[in-house]
Amino acid sequence: MSNSGFRISLCATLVSALLALGAPSAFAYEFERTLKLGDEGEDVKALQIRVAGWYPRDSHRQLKLTGKFDTKTANALKAFQTHYKLPADAIAGDATFAQLDKLEDEDGSTLNFDWTEFDQNYNPRCSEAANKYAETFKGGKVPRVTVRENVSRLMWRLEALRGKLGGHPIGINSGFRSVAYNQCVGGAGLSQHLYGTATDFRVADTKNRKVRNQAKGSQFYGIGCYASFTHNHIDLRLENAELPEANYWWWPDQDEEGRDLDEGGKPCWGETTEQKRTSTALLTAVRAATPGAGTMIPTIQETELFKTAGEPMFNGLAD
Repeated sequence: MSNSGFRISLCATLVSALLALGAPSAFAYEFERTLKLGDEGEDVKALQIRVAGWYPRDSHRQLKLTGKFDTKTANALKAFQTHYKLPADAIAGDATFAQLDKLEDEDGSTLNFDWTEFDQNYNPRCSEAANKYAETFKGGKVPRVTVRENVSRLMWRLEALRGKLGGHPIGINSGFRSVAYNQCVGGAGLSQHLYGTATDFRVADTKNRKVRNQAKGSQFYGIGCYASFTHNHIDLRLENAELPEANYWWWPDQDEEGRDLDEGGKPCWGETTEQKRTSTALLTAVRAATPGAGTMIPTIQETELFKTAGEPMFNGLAD
């Protein structure tokens, strides 16, 4: 067997082994040419996916993942390069690719996020049928390969958001949900979670309002908050071609006092709540996914407990 034949055989064997173990069949992307303004191709789209969250606008301006290196892509790339102390020339070359490599694991996930953080949770209050697809990307509105592609885009936006917020840990509480599971926890019928385009989360040492404001400048098209729940919701609805009914910007309205409001017109959690001290009782409530349990500025411990708590019962409030 030739060397090339051996490599192909070995690669196929590794892929088969990963699939047998249930691991994602994705690998870190390898860029093979320098990319600049005017270039087109799948590699340009791969670059756009990785730097879109750095597009420096906090208004309703979308950087579309077209595979065409336009001025928006250039601006996003320059912001990425500036953050990582690279020459901000809007040209993706060896230095930029080296930094992207540092941010991407071999399985296609990113440095600070893992696939398992976004797969369906197990909820003991739900039925066996609702929990059937726990720890998978199955049972949603689209095939699991599409869910994985959507989750990958979420990871890269979250990497940008995390970097802008000072690198504080992000606790992912809810990612993908199957149809049956979403119904059990009371998620919205047209929930972005059914497609892997949404996540609910908290950021350690950071107020929810600051997170939402930063998310507006990180290419999150859906940003939600709740009067009774301590977390934020973000999603990529404008990129979800499978749900055209939700292809619109969805950010919190504000009242006359400038407070963010939830869908019911009530001030979002944290807009009026006073600072609570972290206590054993509070952390126990966070662990139990009790609505409203949490501090204004969560500690890393609280964020970790929130991360593993699973969804509360939303009663139709969760997008």
